[in-house]
Amino acid sequence: MRTPDPDIIEIKLFYIRRNKNRNEVHYSVKVSAASCKPVGVEPVFAYWINYEHSPADIESIGPFEALAYGIKSQTIVGKVLEIQLRALPQRKIRIEFSHNGACLVLPKTFIEGSDAVLKEISVFATEGLLGPSVKYIDITGERDGVVVTERVLKN
Repeated sequence: MRTPDPDIIEIKLFYIRRNKNRNEVHYSVKVSAASCKPVGVEPVFAYWINYEHSPADIESIGPFEALAYGIKSQTIVGKVLEIQLRALPQRKIRIEFSHNGACLVLPKTFIEGSDAVLKEISVFATEGLLGPSVKYIDITGERDGVVVTERVLKN
């Protein structure tokens, strides 16, 4: 998860929160500090912050968790990195990079019908006989300084 190369920095993008506990899945991107461009074939990665134990308790997501919270695809389209999450495959996230003295990275997606900077995704699930069942997902972001949230109902 951590890169020893001083030219590569990791920038936090957004996170997924669940109602099950306080732990969160965070998503970050590896970028070149000099050019503010994504580094590698799969620059976005996911990891757990285990708040139930300690905010400093960070670990990679495992293969089982990757089925639910992993990254389905990552594609560079021009100057934008597009990703799809397994948790929300119908919603593309476009990561924009700019460099004006400092590296600025913005994850954007459509929320309530127009572009917004993605901040968090909240998953509400109930326990069932065959495991958890997702009831809804709230997608929260910011547009023109205003917080916007869209609820996606699941079957």
